[in-house]
Amino acid sequence: MYPAHSQTIQVEKPISSYQNYIDQATQSPHWKQAQFDGFNLPAQGQSKPYCKKWISYGCDNIKQHPRHQHYAEHTLKTCKVSNCPLCFESWIGRQANRSTKRLAKFLEKRRFNFRHVVLSPPPDQAVNLTYASLKKWLQTALKVANIQTAMIVFHPFRFQDKKKSMPYDSPHFHLLVYGHVTNTTEFYNKTKWNIKNLGDLETDKDIFTCTRYLLSHAGVKKGTHTVRYLGDISYRKLKVEKEGKIPHCPYCSLPLRIFSINFDSKHEPPPIDHVGLWDPSCFSPVDDNGNDTKIPFYQMDNDNQKYSEELIYSFEELMHIQLNSHKICEHKYFYNQLKFKSALSCKTITSFC
Repeated sequence: MYPAHSQTIQVEKPISSYQNYIDQATQSPHWKQAQFDGFNLPAQGQSKPYCKKWISYGCDNIKQHPRHQHYAEHTLKTCKVSNCPLCFESWIGRQANRSTKRLAKFLEKRRFNFRHVVLSPPPDQAVNLTYASLKKWLQTALKVANIQTAMIVFHPFRFQDKKKSMPYDSPHFHLLVYGHVTNTTEFYNKTKWNIKNLGDLETDKDIFTCTRYLLSHAGVKKGTHTVRYLGDISYRKLKVEKEGKIPHCPYCSLPLRIFSINFDSKHEPPPIDHVGLWDPSCFSPVDDNGNDTKIPFYQMDNDNQKYSEELIYSFEELMHIQLNSHKICEHKYFYNQLKFKSALSCKTITSFC
């Protein structure tokens, strides 16, 4: 007797809450209409000409590279702005990563975890107040709740539907709190605010995931911090090592510079997302010619087979060229003066026994 054939049923994986917000940010027409005291939802602004285009960073110090090859590190350019419809996810990821590093630094050698808490003022009053008034009211509520150390994210809106496509005014605050919080009944009786405990964040991944989720539909306003740190995790009390901004060559440690890709080279140009060694004839350095200097950006053509170049002004990239050109020239001059090139990899003997 043969076993009965079983039919495999494909179950569609549900979209995560975070992804739902990300999708609606660029699809829902109602998100663009949402406005509260100058606050908007993410991704409702204009992108810049270079957003989500590729740029060729690299190092042509080929004398110190394997097989005298050029090192290329192609990077997808983002403007890192919360209201950009193309780059807002990069902004979310970067801010969530920074917040996670700050909170994780604070938690070193501490016993307890951060807790996700929502503080909601009476909605009929809150919708008629400014952000400044709400923030002042929040300070009173925090004292009653005994909250001294927390990360705070302001949410001006809630949503009418499960798809999260239709926002409405309902200002409230999300907090990642460290320490004891006053019980719900006592807090409500004293403030008329609702407090909801959504549980502990036990790992760094939990903190990152929660922060990323909160930022996906947070209130964003030019000149106002989307994330605020209170108490022992504030900028004044807790110093966290800053991220390295300038990429360096893995072979000679020089700062990477910007190159244009030579499509007329006898060698095939590298893939648009290439990272690694490639034939040096495919690249030409971009020099600083003053404020009129334009940067070569690259984008895949419609057929996704080839990519094309577009020259676009970018202040950030122009500053990168100006800041690093002298350092690169200095290193190359020093290298050319060396009688024995292997001396660079030798250790200096500072004392003898």
